[in-house]
Amino acid sequence: MKKVTMFVWNNFVNDARVMREASALADLNYTVTIIAKKELTEQHLSSSEKVRANICVNRPLKWELPKFITSRIKSSVLTKHVPNMLLMLKMIMLGRKYDTDVYHAHDLNTLIQGIVCAKLRFNRKTLIYDSHEVQTSRTHYNFKKIYRIEKFMLNFTDHVIVENDTRADYHNDLYKERPTPVHNYSELYDINDVTPFPLRKQFNIPENKEIVLYQGGMQEGRGLFKLLDAFKNVENAMLIMIGDGKERQNLIDYHYEIGVTDKVIFIDRVPYKQLRSYTKSADIGIQFLENTNFNHYSASSNKLFEYIMAHVPVIGSNLPEIERVIENEEIGIVVEEGSTESLESALLKMINNDELRMKFKENTIKAKTNYNWENEKIILKNLYDKL
Repeated sequence: MKKVTMFVWNNFVNDARVMREASALADLNYTVTIIAKKELTEQHLSSSEKVRANICVNRPLKWELPKFITSRIKSSVLTKHVPNMLLMLKMIMLGRKYDTDVYHAHDLNTLIQGIVCAKLRFNRKTLIYDSHEVQTSRTHYNFKKIYRIEKFMLNFTDHVIVENDTRADYHNDLYKERPTPVHNYSELYDINDVTPFPLRKQFNIPENKEIVLYQGGMQEGRGLFKLLDAFKNVENAMLIMIGDGKERQNLIDYHYEIGVTDKVIFIDRVPYKQLRSYTKSADIGIQFLENTNFNHYSASSNKLFEYIMAHVPVIGSNLPEIERVIENEEIGIVVEEGSTESLESALLKMINNDELRMKFKENTIKAKTNYNWENEKIILKNLYDKL
C-alpha cells in the first residue's frame, strides 16, 4: 500500500477540496496522512484523528508569543513570522517521520515543507505542488516577490496541479511548463436524498418571497457590498448570507447602514457536509466575483458547482470559467462583474419570472452529470499512476 503525506495551511475541518482528493486516493488504496495546523484558539480540535479508512490528520499546535510581549513590541516578525516559521518546522518534523512515497503540498505556504521532506534527503521522494490559488496575482500579494519564490521552488517539484485550464495557461505563460488542471467540482449526489434546512420556518420567510443565497468566504473582491446595494431595490426576496471572513462584520454593519435589515439574514459558517441542506432551500444562488486580480478572474468557483449539484439557478459574473459554465449549460444569468446595476437587473428578472427560474433549475440536472468530482477524480488517479 503506497503512502501519501499532504500538507495544508489550515485546520482541515472545512477543506472540501483536500478531503475530496484524499478520499479519491484512499479509494485507490493509498494511505493518506494530512498534516494541518491548530491555532491556540482551536484547542477543541483533535491533534490527531482518523477521518475515514486510509485517511488520518495530524494538527501540530501553532505556538505564539505571550501577549505581554507582543503588546509591548509591535512587530509582525514576532507576532506572525516567527510563529509561522516554528509551525513550519513542526510540520516538517512530522512529515519526515512518515515512510512516504509521495508528498503533496497544497498551496505555496506548504511547498517549503514538501521540498524539505521530499527532496532534502538521500532517498528523494515524489513531490506534487497543488496550487488552489493563483499565487502571483492575489489581493495584497506582491507579484515580483511571489513570482521569484514560486519560480525557485518549482525547480524541486515533480508535478503541478491547478484548478482549471485558464490557470494552467497562465502558469504555462509564466514558467513555460503546463500543469494539470483538476477542477474543484462537488461530489455527485442526489439532492432529493437531502433534507432541506427549514430556512423559511426558522426566519419567518413568507412563501411568496424567493430565497437568494450567497454561501462562501466573506472577503474582498467577492462583490458582497454591491450585492447588499442591489437588494435596496429588490422586493419579493430575502438574501441569506452564509459564511465568515474578514469582511463579515463590515458587511453586517453596512446592511444596517443602508437599511436592508428586513431583507438580509446572516448565518455563521456551516460545516461542509451540512451546507447542502441549506443550499437546497434556496431559489437562487449568487457568485458575484469581481475582477480585482487574476486569481478572481480565473476562478472556477466551487460554490458555483455546489449550487448546480443542489439544482439551484445561478447569477454569476462574466468571468471566463464562471461564464462558460452558466451560458453553456443555461443554468442562470451572467452579469457584468462589479456592476451593481447589472446584478440588480438579473435579480429582478429571475425573482419575478418563475418560468425562467424553473427552466434554469431543470438544466442543472443535466449539468451536474458533467461537472462533478466522480468525473474529475479520474484525472487525479491518472496523474498518480504516471508518477
